[in-house]
Amino acid sequence: MANSLKDNAKYKKWLKTHHFGNCKLDRKDYGEFLSNYITGEKDGFVLNLNGSWGTGKTEFLKRLYSHMLDENHPVIYIDAWESDFSKDPLTVVTSELLSQLEKFNGGIGKLEDAKKVKELFGKVLKGTAVGLAGLTTHVLAGSASIGADVVKEIVASDPKEFTQELTKNYASQIKSIKEIRECLGQLAEVLQSTYKYSLPVVLLVDELDRCRPTYSIEMLEVIKHFFSTKNFVFVVATDTEQLCHSIKCVYGDGFESEQYLKRFFDRKISLPKPDIDQYVSLMDCPDDLSSDLYLFPREHPQDYSSVQLSIAALAKSYDLKIRGVDQLFSKTVSCLRSASEACEKLAMKQVLNVPVLILGLIEQDSNSEWYHQQAYNSKISVENFKFDALYNNMVPTRIVIIIALEAITLKQRIDKHHQIENFKYWDTINSREIRSLISQKSKEEYFNVLRSYIEFCDLHKSELFNVWLWDSYKKLIELAGTIE
Repeated sequence: MANSLKDNAKYKKWLKTHHFGNCKLDRKDYGEFLSNYITGEKDGFVLNLNGSWGTGKTEFLKRLYSHMLDENHPVIYIDAWESDFSKDPLTVVTSELLSQLEKFNGGIGKLEDAKKVKELFGKVLKGTAVGLAGLTTHVLAGSASIGADVVKEIVASDPKEFTQELTKNYASQIKSIKEIRECLGQLAEVLQSTYKYSLPVVLLVDELDRCRPTYSIEMLEVIKHFFSTKNFVFVVATDTEQLCHSIKCVYGDGFESEQYLKRFFDRKISLPKPDIDQYVSLMDCPDDLSSDLYLFPREHPQDYSSVQLSIAALAKSYDLKIRGVDQLFSKTVSCLRSASEACEKLAMKQVLNVPVLILGLIEQDSNSEWYHQQAYNSKISVENFKFDALYNNMVPTRIVIIIALEAITLKQRIDKHHQIENFKYWDTINSREIRSLISQKSKEEYFNVLRSYIEFCDLHKSELFNVWLWDSYKKLIELAGTIE
């Protein structure tokens, strides 16, 4: 009987596609910690899972969904933004809750408690003059609040009738809400005693911060007033800062939106920052690039690790979120494929400076002044590069970027007979910043980087190699910039 929980779950496909075992962000420990935390809170607990845009909240919730199924907990997933077209969040939550519960074991809808819950919700919805969710936001009667049309009709009638109707409906709703909570609690207990499922029932609400401000507020009102009951817990994923802004759009800039949200959430927990290095290391570079495509820096021919290393280093330096990293990787791959195709079309080996390409993609996407200053130059300006966006503690990244920029503009030919171990090639790197950042002791750390760029600069001498200058990068960057 226990297997039927997984077999009949609405999103059972996530068990294969989304689980913590294949989480590129390595959030397995965090997911298990959160699971233990919320399942220990069984009395109408509402948790706000906070994460800014692009940090992977949806991917995490899908994996948490699979994990809860593995732990034998009935789990409901609701995409609030998907239902934003609805005027009534009460109907949305009720429908998803009961329909997804009914899928477990296929016959749960026949239980008397489930039937009674449906009848009570129907009574609340049909008998609503203003509606509890609508009443809390009745100042927005002209918007999409629940029962707005009915409100207008009643207000236009006799004042005495309006008062009587409002009192009648209010008393009926309070009674129904109490009964709904009792029935939901009893339903949860039946799930445990009859079907051997573990409690609490877990409801995951996603994308609330993307919804219309009024809809977001009403959804929170509905969760708190109707579903705050024993053996049910909610995890509401939001960009909480953005949600606060949405609330201020309704109540005004001076409104204490953070304090207001505390009415609905018992606790707030934030997604941990992802390990960008690990995430990028699991991305697959294309394996069909031309053997005539040379990417620098590199330690040996056809070494594409510089792509992942450069993306990871610059993504951290510019504080890119996961969605931004995905977008950057997609753009980079598109550029590499175009460069690879150029090898075949031009019958010539193409030599790319990877940090310069990726740096250009980031700067172009941010519409930076530096990028546009270089837009029509054949050589890129190292001196004018603004490092404001790079974190001060990202010294290795700064060094590699400066060396990469120096290499693309270097006119001086480096003598192949220089002895690497004597570091004579440092004289060709003119940037004062490099000299200030690198101590004599730390030079060895950048041995391979500099050795790679010596080879890069030497390729200028050969007619068989097309070493890209800024104009070539710029054209490709502009094309890739259309990818969002």
